[in-house]
Amino acid sequence: MRKIKLLHFILCTLLFVGSVSSQTLFGLKKTVNGSTTIPFDVVSIDAMTGSSAVVLGTNSLIGVAAGASTYDQQNRRYICWGFDTQNNQQLYVMDMENLITTSTPFNDQQPIEMEYDLQAQKAYGLWWDGSAEQFGEIDLQTGIVSSISTLPGVDAVAIGNSTFDSNTGTYIFIGVDGNQYKLYSVDAATGSIINSPTIWQNGDRFSALEFNNQSGGKLYGLYQDTDYDNFSQIYQTYYTDLRLVEIDLVSGTSTFIDPLNSVIGGYLPGYAVGGLCFDQGSEIYIVWVQNENGSYLQTVDVSTGALITSTTLTSEDYFYELQVDNSFFANAFYNLSSSNQNIGDNAALANVTLYPNPTSSSLTIASTEKIEQYTIYSSNGALVKQSTDVNDLELQVDFLTPGVYFLELKSSKGSVQKKFVVH
Repeated sequence: MRKIKLLHFILCTLLFVGSVSSQTLFGLKKTVNGSTTIPFDVVSIDAMTGSSAVVLGTNSLIGVAAGASTYDQQNRRYICWGFDTQNNQQLYVMDMENLITTSTPFNDQQPIEMEYDLQAQKAYGLWWDGSAEQFGEIDLQTGIVSSISTLPGVDAVAIGNSTFDSNTGTYIFIGVDGNQYKLYSVDAATGSIINSPTIWQNGDRFSALEFNNQSGGKLYGLYQDTDYDNFSQIYQTYYTDLRLVEIDLVSGTSTFIDPLNSVIGGYLPGYAVGGLCFDQGSEIYIVWVQNENGSYLQTVDVSTGALITSTTLTSEDYFYELQVDNSFFANAFYNLSSSNQNIGDNAALANVTLYPNPTSSSLTIASTEKIEQYTIYSSNGALVKQSTDVNDLELQVDFLTPGVYFLELKSSKGSVQKKFVVH
């Protein structure tokens, strides 16, 4: 039987029992932690306090597979697979817009490391077919998993270490080839391996991958920075800081964002599998970590590697499989429209352009349709301004601070979202 290799400082595996001692953050939680009969709920999580509120019940999800969740950013659907009350393996799709839960029996293959392409609006994953590692697409309507390719040389997968570059359609994960760990980049359309540099050489160990689709596209992870002069007799190990790094997909090398900033430090530092995600709109790395002193929900500024917030979690603040609702970012950044809408309604606004962009004072809307209302949102989805005064199709934006914004335009024939920059 094939073994899946785990990173030694990862905390969680399969979540049947036990626990680990703007954009909306979601996770899974039970009313009684560790219960084998009470189903999970999808909860919204306040990163500032660690508190959570039930949004939608899963109805029958008892055990969730670690790292086997993703989020449909086009239609605001939380997705995962796990076991129901009858111990059947099911694909769960929770519609967070309409508050509807559906579950579909999986076929013979159950993918791990599920990732969603924000631009192509497709879900992907990995699975072992008994002889080789497969990469394929997951049909969220039927639960059917279709292989795109066999990945040669991949003997095992490091759980909790995959992400997706939606700009180029590249699936990224850490795998094992023989006795070497490699950073794999896979073309999602063809399943071909683009790059697979050997990593974790000369003590250069990182994991907890997340991809930032802004800023030209950057891969981040947590690096184990061990102080070999600081040994604990109590814990029988060295003090280690987990620091944010940027990772080169071609060479597999990592570079500290700031070597002095630590996401978590201690003699027993770690992060929870399924306990990390990335807020694309505000470019914030979010991770649930712990050390010998407690558990924390950290938000990290990827430009500096510094903590924005550090929230101590209590025994009541447990949740699993974190996902950020990046739907507003994805729809505006990639100019998408929900598949639940009438596409013809938005076609009339498809050619709307904004200029000059970037701007410092005014923004002109070029449209053949009459714009009836506009709304400006910040990069993290906060409402900035809404108005029906758009007769001259020129908006004054000199009151905005420099940064990225999204402009939603509505006409009698639909709506469209556009990104603009104030400098």
